[in-house]
Amino acid sequence: MTGPDELSKIIAKRRAEQSARERTSPPDYVRIGPLLSSAMDGARWRGQNAFPSFQVFSDEVERVFAFAVAHGQFANYLPRLRGRWNQFDSALAELRVAFYLDRNGFRVTGWEPAGARGVKGEGEFMVTGPSGISTFVEVKSPGWEGELSEEEIVGGRKNQPKHLYCEARAVGPWERVQFEVEKAYKKFIPTNANLLVIVDDLFVSLEYGTDLQMGTALYERRHNGCFADSKYQNLGAVGAFWLANNGREIWYDMKLYVNANALKSCAIPDDMRLAFGERPIDRASQDSSPLDDLNATPLQQYLRDPSI
Repeated sequence: MTGPDELSKIIAKRRAEQSARERTSPPDYVRIGPLLSSAMDGARWRGQNAFPSFQVFSDEVERVFAFAVAHGQFANYLPRLRGRWNQFDSALAELRVAFYLDRNGFRVTGWEPAGARGVKGEGEFMVTGPSGISTFVEVKSPGWEGELSEEEIVGGRKNQPKHLYCEARAVGPWERVQFEVEKAYKKFIPTNANLLVIVDDLFVSLEYGTDLQMGTALYERRHNGCFADSKYQNLGAVGAFWLANNGREIWYDMKLYVNANALKSCAIPDDMRLAFGERPIDRASQDSSPLDDLNATPLQQYLRDPSI
């Protein structure tokens, strides 16, 4: 039987092999378009990972950047796209969300809008749908680094790959949702429809068990759900946004979670609710959790009925 010390050595060896296999540049067979090439030119993150590691990602980013060019925003985003990897990642997340909303009938009608402080650039952009109502959009992109403990950060875990051989951990993605709501809330004014979109890179993405995690973060009183009362009344809704791919193509998806306690002036317009599938949360009895069931755990209840 393998003892603890020997097992630790085996794991350390496998992790060293994993690190040695990590690419620091895109594969030779990936063709990089002119806009992405321009962003990579002199970028601080270049040489730190293999992005774009597949042709499908290179093509997708080129389309998003072409959208930015068409809206006169590529030059404005270029400094962040050439910054550290987390700056590139957050800038790309903002552009992807703008591209997605615009392609789905919610045209971007303004960039870098002023928020509660009256300062240009507090928000990412304004969008206007068929109803003619404008919505202030803020995008947050929490990463797995925010889920690390102080001990791990001091030990240099942030400088290692996201997923390590034989590493296991307890995670609560819903906690990061609440953190991002709190972080963004000061930007929202009480006279405008406001939307927060979360594009995560957590250890377990919000793409998985989305209703369970978002329901816990926003509607459960026992977890101080952000939308369980009027504390966040200036925020109309939170969207969980992610990329999906099958190796041949990439598509986007977003689930919308509406705040029933939002001010009428801050509520998400009906056309946006209809377009992005407002999640049907029971608002008749918010003293109990929408996930509560005396005969089942929240996970069992979710698996029984993912629509709650």
